[in-house]
Amino acid sequence: MKYAIVVNPVSGLTTPEQKRSALAPASAVLDAEIHGLDTTSPEELRQCARELSGQCDVLVVAGGDGSLSDIINAIDTAEIPTAYLPLGTGNAMGYALGYEGSLVDIAKRIRDGSIHQYDLIDCDNKRRAFTASLGIAGAIIRKRDRYLKKGITGFRAYLMATIQAYFTEYRRRPAEIILDDTSLKIDDLLILMVVKQPYFGFRMNVIPHARFDDGLLHVQYINSSLISAAFAALSAFTIGNRVGKYHTAEKVRFTADHPLPLQIDGNDAWDAKNVFFRVLPKALKIKC
Repeated sequence: MKYAIVVNPVSGLTTPEQKRSALAPASAVLDAEIHGLDTTSPEELRQCARELSGQCDVLVVAGGDGSLSDIINAIDTAEIPTAYLPLGTGNAMGYALGYEGSLVDIAKRIRDGSIHQYDLIDCDNKRRAFTASLGIAGAIIRKRDRYLKKGITGFRAYLMATIQAYFTEYRRRPAEIILDDTSLKIDDLLILMVVKQPYFGFRMNVIPHARFDDGLLHVQYINSSLISAAFAALSAFTIGNRVGKYHTAEKVRFTADHPLPLQIDGNDAWDAKNVFFRVLPKALKIKC
């Protein structure tokens, strides 16, 4: 198969030249050229991906979760197989795909692997995703982005953003979710997660039962106390989150009395009082 690697030059903690050097052995395994390091905006990167998708059998995305998310929204993923080389900070998709070892090890797995058909989430007919959430996670992402601009990076940026968001940035709100035809009222919503895979960044196993290929949305909300919320975070790093109410559905409608921040695949999306999510069965072809 013919591979092409598209790289987000600004993902993670390394420079474009460091990325090129890190990817060189993996590109040799896949016999693939490296593209995208000269792009200067997200739109240029998406355009690069669109052009490459017509010139290869598998488009390999090297970057973080947000980079992969941008590109699966730029190309026809039902027709064009993708693959993923984690170069970001949180790299939730790397954990979701069960990746271990170096970029060379992952490249060999891609080369020797098969194409799988996975589901995606449609978010209000605006964006496709593998993970979305409303509430404090969106506030954390926004605060994290401010820390990144100040040069504070990695897990430290997320930790500082989480503390700031919980105590100063985010205000809990009442909300309603309709799971297919079942309505649930939520008091003091901390976070609502709608996902197709179990992980957030840094190997946080937030919804252990989530699956990429079962035709369902996996939904979990937390509106508990600070102590329970802290336990949820700690357990996500170890045994998998056990806090909150878990459901599955094919469609989810969210309504709140005040706009809440929405994050999609680790990126700040938009503020929303109403959001409609639906599952897109077998919308993603990924080689792994």
